[in-house]
Amino acid sequence: MKTNIDGVLVVEGVSDVAFLSSFLSALYFLTDGYNINEEKLNFLKHASKNNKIIILTDSDEAGENIRKRIKDKIEDAYDIRIKPESRKNYSKKGIAESIKEEVLEALNPFITDQEPFNEEYDLVSLISLSDNPQKKREEIINRFHLIKGNNKQIINQLRILKITKEELWK
Repeated sequence: MKTNIDGVLVVEGVSDVAFLSSFLSALYFLTDGYNINEEKLNFLKHASKNNKIIILTDSDEAGENIRKRIKDKIEDAYDIRIKPESRKNYSKKGIAESIKEEVLEALNPFITDQEPFNEEYDLVSLISLSDNPQKKREEIINRFHLIKGNNKQIINQLRILKITKEELWK
């Protein structure tokens, strides 16, 4: 059984999500490594209105830069750190190399009985039913202040923002 986390875990990459999602049920936001731009920061700021933003980046220069940029934009973001000596491979500083128990201990204040918001969207149907699918996709992105991406990325953002199916289909 997975442990539920109340908040959005901000991580650097897909290997972090793969590791964490093996034992955590959470909403994840990927920075794509060092590449956290103003658009992503603005999305996180918007998401922070309805979510705890939990920064869980690597203990290296890139991770520290990401932490600083997020904290500059979202003062009440939570800065969670995993001790570097708590890694399976001491030469790597990544979250994906952390020990599960250390991660759970660090995230203990955010553990909840509530499952994360996990609305099932039929985005493909919504977009394809439109006379102009590209226009409909752009409309959704603009209406909800999303970052352009593929359907999976858009659905993840809609979940982070806790947008219901009813709101989406309006």
